[in-house]
Amino acid sequence: MTDNTSNKKASDETETARTVVANDSIPVANVGPVSSVLQASSMWLLTLVCLAVAIGIVWWSLPEVGHQITIHFPDGHGLEAEDKVRYRGIDVGTVERVSLNRELSGVDVSVALAPFAEPLAREGTRFWIVRPELSLSRISGIETAVGHKYIGLQPGDPNGPHQQQFSGLAFSPPDALNDPGFEIVLRGIRKHSINRGSPVTCRGVQVGQVISVGLSQDARHVDIRARILQKHAPLISTNSVFWASSGVDLDISLSSGLKLNAESLETIARGGVSLLTIAGGGDPVQPGHIFSLHPKAEDDWYEKAATVRSTNIDLHGAFPLEAKWKQNSFLGTSTRSTTFMGLPIKTSTESYLLCPTDIIAKPKRAIDDTFRIVFQNDEVTELDLSALPPLDQQLVKVPVDSQQIANWITTDQFRTPEQVEDCLAVRATPEESGGMTFLHFPIEAPQIGKDWSLREFNGDRKIWHGAPVLSAADGMVLGVLLVGETDSRVVLFSPISPISRTADESLPAE
Repeated sequence: MTDNTSNKKASDETETARTVVANDSIPVANVGPVSSVLQASSMWLLTLVCLAVAIGIVWWSLPEVGHQITIHFPDGHGLEAEDKVRYRGIDVGTVERVSLNRELSGVDVSVALAPFAEPLAREGTRFWIVRPELSLSRISGIETAVGHKYIGLQPGDPNGPHQQQFSGLAFSPPDALNDPGFEIVLRGIRKHSINRGSPVTCRGVQVGQVISVGLSQDARHVDIRARILQKHAPLISTNSVFWASSGVDLDISLSSGLKLNAESLETIARGGVSLLTIAGGGDPVQPGHIFSLHPKAEDDWYEKAATVRSTNIDLHGAFPLEAKWKQNSFLGTSTRSTTFMGLPIKTSTESYLLCPTDIIAKPKRAIDDTFRIVFQNDEVTELDLSALPPLDQQLVKVPVDSQQIANWITTDQFRTPEQVEDCLAVRATPEESGGMTFLHFPIEAPQIGKDWSLREFNGDRKIWHGAPVLSAADGMVLGVLLVGETDSRVVLFSPISPISRTADESLPAE
């Protein structure tokens, strides 16, 4: 019995040991709040940061969505999806879809404009499909003959209302000009080979363009709509006469022989319209005025042609000056000179000529005491240069006697431009008493307040350097034209301090 008891006790102890060992080998989970788990491991926080960064990268890498518009064209002309919309030579949108409209009478083109081109989606913007056009006087769109077509445009009023639906043009507009001009109607009994896009000229200079040719409402006449550039509006009056200048006039006689008369190759190829204003000028006309179109000019029209101003701007401000000096050379002493323009300004306290600094400074090779500035073609009147301020600016004030100049510019004739404007540079012609000439020139678009650089300016420095620059809109003085050796620019100034700019170049070519 004792043995049995001992055996049972030993067996119980063995089973207990097995149970303890088994229990020690089983892991026990420590269950707690989620927040305590996240706090216990920094890897969770790092994971969340990486996720946020990834989402941000994906978000910023997504392309911006532009303005969606639909253009309705009468024909597609091979336009396809992914073709571009271009303005001034840069892509401003992409064609997304081209499809026939429901009536099968035209083509609907869905376009996504780039975000920066959203101002183009305004009322008045015109679209057309650019394709090759080849004639005797014009070649355009030739790059689309072997490449992709694209959509060209002419923007409407940037302050106009937004628009999503547009009617595209069948052809590129002949009047796609920066100058909006005004429209007149020429009514004749025949078309005279005049076509859309034909030039309207005055004494051979183009002043406008034909924008459409069609029958009048009663079909008894041909009505030709023409657009005259705004800057040439003063040429048109109630006494203006128009005639067809298309084709070639051939006159053969025994007394005078063979006479051939043709204005230009363009008028031969595309037709044209010429105009003159006779009989004292006449009265101004309103847009839409109807003129008679004559088949040819009368013999006495050129003799009766009135003196009509080609611009309605009062040309003023230019004053011709001349710099003279002597310098030594291999052949002895020689006299040098150069001409330029000055701007006569008069205030309540002073009167002076505003001149380019590089002309006023004495040339390096000039002999001492020989350099002087005189009124052009006047050896007597010499400007006093002894009291000039330091020549560290682009423009300098040269004091003059108020009795020496008749036509002064006052500060109320200055204006600071808020944007790039169509401008005129004005020069005086001393050969003619009070004579003035002007020059239109294109301007690069700089930041407002900076000097305006000129594009493709080819004016003579001796004629235009220092010339006043007037606004073509109201005739106000905006600045001074400086013609350099490698570039030309307009120095803008305010009416309060017209010479508050520092110079960035030294003088002068001799």
